[in-house]
Amino acid sequence: MIDSLKEMFIGHQAWRDECINLVASENAMSPMARKAIQSDMGQRYYFDDPYVQEGGVCYSYRGTKYISDVLREGQRLAQEIFGVEYASLYPISGHQANLGVLFAFCQKGDKFMCCDPYYGGYPGLDKDRLPKYLGLEAVYIPVDSNVPDMIDIEKTNVLIKKEKPKVIILSSAHTLFPIPMDDLVRVCNENGCILVYDASHPFGLIAGRQFQDPIGEGADILLGGTQKSFPGPQGGLILTTKYKEKVQEVEQFVLVDNPHFHRIGALTVTLLEIKHFGENYAKQTIKNTQCLAEQLSGRGLAVRYKELGFTRSHMFKL
Repeated sequence: MIDSLKEMFIGHQAWRDECINLVASENAMSPMARKAIQSDMGQRYYFDDPYVQEGGVCYSYRGTKYISDVLREGQRLAQEIFGVEYASLYPISGHQANLGVLFAFCQKGDKFMCCDPYYGGYPGLDKDRLPKYLGLEAVYIPVDSNVPDMIDIEKTNVLIKKEKPKVIILSSAHTLFPIPMDDLVRVCNENGCILVYDASHPFGLIAGRQFQDPIGEGADILLGGTQKSFPGPQGGLILTTKYKEKVQEVEQFVLVDNPHFHRIGALTVTLLEIKHFGENYAKQTIKNTQCLAEQLSGRGLAVRYKELGFTRSHMFKL
């Protein structure tokens, strides 16, 4: 059985080494980040805020100095790169980051708005997925009839005023172009809605300042997965300036028990790399994507949105 299991791992690695991966939701970590994710931190617990019952049990661990240091450095780097006052590295996926926001701001029976999975919205927010099991009503954001991979800002603003959602999550997995934020931010502020930008796909481009700046443009929370255009380990981030306390409330023993500190170590390495090389990396990623789209279009493939330059991100569509 052990030989058979070895063959599975060897076969997988050989497959990855011998192909060019064009899947927009997958990336590759650097050698240093891979070393971090193989570290002993993956076997350890650490509670930033120990769980204590008065006169009873206390959950606190020793020998965690370096885990604490890595966590602090990762938080500091994320705050610096994305221009926020708080960064949560605790979610072990982008899905959990979305779940954390819904936990923090919504109660059973509330409405929230998100992108329709039919038009590329994140499947985890499908009405029969998370919303169903949290007792929430999902209202889908209207799309532009001419460019269905973009939301219709005017119709969306009308719907916000009508439905009064607690939270709006810009959750499209088809992020070819930046989202115009000005009017959307204004209407959300006027109607007391928390505006969340799910950057799972363009995170690396945002970090490299080549796509858009959701927080700077008025989003309340920026979140997403860390393994797509952001070249880190599979995991998640929640970033905010306005809602630090609300995010902290849903971290330990709500979203996670152990957030996988070897993953946080690899994420911290990637954040450091992004700080130094992120701009060039993001520029080249977009350049490569546009070049491939143009070349395929010139060879007769029906690549969408030629009139818009095909894409401004790490993906294009046929």
